[in-house]
Amino acid sequence: MDAVFSFLFGTRTGFAILFAGGILLFAILAFVMEKRTHKMYVDRGPKSEDDEDSFWD
Repeated sequence: MDAVFSFLFGTRTGFAILFAGGILLFAILAFVMEKRTHKMYVDRGPKSEDDEDSFWD
């Protein structure tokens, strides 16, 4: 186990692996959370002309 930690934190290659793994982890998390959000908030399409304008639009 000590050899793994010394490789990851003691060499440039190990640090590059940690860096790339962190980016990959956050990319996967962002993708999963975006899919969950897309399911919760469905795009309703364009508004019709008889819809009222709200404060936020």
